[in-house]
Amino acid sequence: QGKQAQKHIQSVWQASSCPLSVTMADKFKMSNGQHGMLRGQAPDAFQKVDPSMPKRSCHDTDFERMPVKPQKTHANSTGFTSQVADIATTGIMEQALVDRLNTTMQKGMEDGYNARLEEEDEDRHISQEELDRQEDSKNIDDDDLEVLRARRRQQMKDAHDKKLKYQALGHGSYDDIEEEAFLKTVTSSERAVVHFHHKMFEKCKVMDMHLGKCARKFFGTRFVRLDAEKAPFFVEKLKIRTLPCVVVFNDGVAVGRQVGFEGLSMGDEFETVQLAWRIKEWGGLEEDFGPEDDIQWV
Repeated sequence: QGKQAQKHIQSVWQASSCPLSVTMADKFKMSNGQHGMLRGQAPDAFQKVDPSMPKRSCHDTDFERMPVKPQKTHANSTGFTSQVADIATTGIMEQALVDRLNTTMQKGMEDGYNARLEEEDEDRHISQEELDRQEDSKNIDDDDLEVLRARRRQQMKDAHDKKLKYQALGHGSYDDIEEEAFLKTVTSSERAVVHFHHKMFEKCKVMDMHLGKCARKFFGTRFVRLDAEKAPFFVEKLKIRTLPCVVVFNDGVAVGRQVGFEGLSMGDEFETVQLAWRIKEWGGLEEDFGPEDDIQWV
């Protein structure tokens, strides 16, 4: 009987391209690859029926033989199961990509928002009163207090440097300029206001009075006046037809103009804050104030 079993194993070995282990032959039988739930597990049987079927290597491990999705198991299969699995797999992957993208976008938005908050906190002006109040408070530790002190010192230094720069550019005064100095004046300062005037016009004199007050109050803007009769090139270039005409510049670009007393209430008796507010609306003033504020003019 042992010899018969050995002959049977040899015949199986010769019939198959892959080695198969046979144990307890009387209890189990090898699948022929065409019937039962083990259909498709004996690769060589497929090549015998349909030579176009792919041949599996005899050296593959069990894991390498395992399909990642339902495969075509016989020559007459329509492939419907495989197509359905394909659709399901594609849908799952697309959803995973969408979820990943949403998570990344949400994280980016949160990071951007937090960075903006930190930047705004760093730019926030710290007054001496606030610093004194924090020093008297018991709810702040020494490290945080030192950070506030350092920031306060840096802000004071920056403000001093800016003031020196503005003074060098002529800020704080209301001066006459010649046509040759026009371009240098409006491009050197970030904000500049030029009054095109005529020395014989009374309304130009009223405008001079108000602009002089603004020049002394709003140190972040350069205020000058230019005789329109002596600046024909820029009068024509800026299409100035009515005097007084106040033109507001940001980095050398004209962004707004006040023609006569248009938009100012009470005619010749308008208040300086009204003119200042119109200039600010065009981005011509750095300082913060409101149109109804009671400003102390120098």
